[in-house]
Amino acid sequence: MAAGDAEGTFHEGSRGIVRLAWARRLGLPDLSFSDDGGRLLGCDDDAGRLVAVELFGQLALCGPTAMVEAGAELDDDSLLGGGALLRLAGPGAHGLETGVLGFADHLPLDQPESEPEVSRAGPEAVELEMQCPPDDVSSAGLARRDQRFTLMVDGRAAACAAYAEREGLLADLGVLTAPALRRRGLGRLIASIAAHEALAEGLIVQVEAHTHDAAALALADSLGIVPSGRFAEVRLPRPGAR
Repeated sequence: MAAGDAEGTFHEGSRGIVRLAWARRLGLPDLSFSDDGGRLLGCDDDAGRLVAVELFGQLALCGPTAMVEAGAELDDDSLLGGGALLRLAGPGAHGLETGVLGFADHLPLDQPESEPEVSRAGPEAVELEMQCPPDDVSSAGLARRDQRFTLMVDGRAAACAAYAEREGLLADLGVLTAPALRRRGLGRLIASIAAHEALAEGLIVQVEAHTHDAAALALADSLGIVPSGRFAEVRLPRPGAR
């Protein structure tokens, strides 16, 4: 995710909203993230994940106390690369995810040549998922996002963008396009429609683009999503699991 080819914006005044949403998501006090850049440590011995999040240059490390304290002095890049998290979490840790966080509080409005047919119904999104590889379905996460916008082409689901509200402040956006219809701008079109719906609801658009997902990174960049952070997390073994 580069600086953004489209003229999307993320105003400095919106930082506080993003910081508040992520503080609540991580179980930190509301005003934890701030301009002073101090590292944040969130200890929760019941946590099922070990998470590192960087927002606007400030890093938070959250998880069980022993793991957080052991990682407190490690450098940001080691934690956000994911390898250090796996070592801290120890045997049984799995599901490493790393990526880039991008935000927008304004995006340009695409004007297609003809009015697109968009469905808000669930079955169309499921139909689309059935056309796509499982890894793509998992990355897009349509099932985890309840506000779905499916672009229909010739009566069939072609692309879907969906968002979920996070802490009532952010609209976390995911996009999936049918393999046979990719590279035609359909994913970008439906993503723009969903993003503008979210902005109209007073939400800030957020994209969590995984490091391995080049398509999501390129799409976010084309929309004008402004990169402002990074994340890494691993799932921890359940107590008593072998």
